[in-house]
This record gives sequence, structure tokens and C-alpha cells, in this order.
Amino acid sequence: MAFLNNSGDIILDAVLTDLGRQRLSKGDGSFKIAKFALGDDEIDYSQYNTATGSAFQDLDILQTPILEAITDNAASMKSQLVTYSRTDLLYLPISKLDQSNTSGFALNGVTNTFIALVNAEQEFKTGARPGAVYGFSDRDTNLVAGNFFSRQAGPRQNMITLNQGFDTTQVSFTEQLPNEMTETDYFVYLDNRLGTVVNGDGTELEPVFIDDDNIATYLISTSNGSNATNFKTAPAFDASDTQSPSTIAGPYNTQALQLSVRASDNLAYSDFLFEKFGNTNDTTDTGIYGLVYNIDTDLRISGVKTGYNLTVPLRFVKVKTFAP
Repeated sequence: MAFLNNSGDIILDAVLTDLGRQRLSKGDGSFKIAKFALGDDEIDYSQYNTATGSAFQDLDILQTPILEAITDNAASMKSQLVTYSRTDLLYLPISKLDQSNTSGFALNGVTNTFIALVNAEQEFKTGARPGAVYGFSDRDTNLVAGNFFSRQAGPRQNMITLNQGFDTTQVSFTEQLPNEMTETDYFVYLDNRLGTVVNGDGTELEPVFIDDDNIATYLISTSNGSNATNFKTAPAFDASDTQSPSTIAGPYNTQALQLSVRASDNLAYSDFLFEKFGNTNDTTDTGIYGLVYNIDTDLRISGVKTGYNLTVPLRFVKVKTFAP
């Protein structure tokens, strides 16, 4: 990875991703570029300087060094450019974690991550640990019954919840979010070696694609009946409200995305991936009651309409040595 020298001239540096090169290598004439996307990850628009002459206000932006093209599709273009026909837009929608006590689920305050508990004994010991999702089993139907080794699905608690809309008080929350900016479909990305995405029933979702870097892509849609428990109705407002009942300050999407994760069998029944990718030192994690292994990764959630990307920090944690 390197930066391209940018003195203000327009630079076009295009390469195929690893998947594109793989399909091109077939040599059967079937490969063609039907779509492409543009991004501006490197650009800091706060560098626009209105205090200088009009010819130089955007000079720092134009001369920002940019990354050379990256073939790894999982690491490139986190911020895609989109086009809207409307010319009266002052704000664009974002996606935001709902960490409220009433409608959401907060990150763990110590690790600043969501914590996916990998082994059932750990789930039993930790109880209602802040930021913990039950990545081994369903806590209600399995652990309370003492069935520590069952991996059957069941209703999930502690769902990671995502709200979407205009996060500004400059537009009243009583206004309706424009249809062309209201997300109904989301792409979710997770390392397939570590875990899978599950819905509110604890059912594992089927990825639509797994790339050469083992990153699984899931499509979660309001139009898909099997995704029904991946959405919940956001809090409604009434005439007496002086501020938005959502964590979005302005107009918000009435359908909030929610999901959870389930640790892979490789993590649950083997320490190999922890030893290869994670921390296998004797780490005492408050609330775990013992020494643990952990792997830090993330969920990436991207709105299909707006292209807005949100990276959700995730830590898989497994008991190494139990402390009674």
C-alpha cells in the first residue's frame, strides 16, 4: 500500500479486485465491467478554506495525497459517492448504533466493543454482561436448563441495533425521511471463519457471497420475509415530544435494523484461530471470572441506497482458564 503524489492534477488509478482478476483469468470472454463505484475515503472536506481567495479555497483538498488502487475489495472504498437529483439537500442520512437503554444495546464500556461470548460455560458465568451477545447458544432455552453444550438456535437477546436518518436538529424529527434516502436493504460483512450473522430468532443467515479473503456478504432486506426479525419499528413520536424519541435527532427511518452474531464452530471447539489471529496471553477480563482468549474484528454494515458504511467493533471472547 502506498500514496500517489497528487500536486492537484486529476489522477486515475484503476485496478481489478482479486475477484475481478480471477474472473478475467477464465479467458472465456464472459468477463465485462457492468458497474463501478467511486469513493472519497482519503478526503477531509473540513480542509475547505473559505478564508482565502476563491481560487485557493479547495486547494488543500485537491492536493490531498490519495491511496493507490487496492485490489482487496474488503479494504477499499468504505465511503462510496452517490448522486441525488435534488438540489435542495442540506443534510444526508447516516446510520448510527442505538445504544439507548430502552430500545438499543450498548457497547461494552471497558473494551468499547460488542463482545461475542464463544463458549457456553462463559455465557453461564458472565450473566448479563454489558455489551455481550450470546455467540454460542440461546441463553434462555439452553443455559438456564443447564444444557451447556447445545448449539441449537433460539430467540436472541441483546440485538445490535442500527438507526438511520438525518442526525441533526436543523430538520424536525416530525418530518418524513425521503423515500430515496430511507434504507430498506443492508449489506453486512463479517469474517466467515469467525462467525455468522443471525436474526432475532437465532437463525443463521445465508451469505450471498464469500470472497477470497473469507469475508461473507449478507443481504438483509425488509422485503425478505425471512428477515422479518432483523427489523423492528422505531419508537414513535407524538405532539408532546420536544425532541426525537430515536437516537437520530432529525427525520428517521421507522424500521431499525437489528442483528446478532454466532461464533463459528472453529472458535467454539478449537483454539487454533485464537492462536493464529488473536490474543492468547493470560488476560483477565473483568466479568469473565477467569483468563480468556480474544480476537478483535468488526462487522461492516452498508446501506444499499445511500452507500453509508458503519463499522461496528466486535470482540470474540473465549474462556481459557475458569476462575470459580
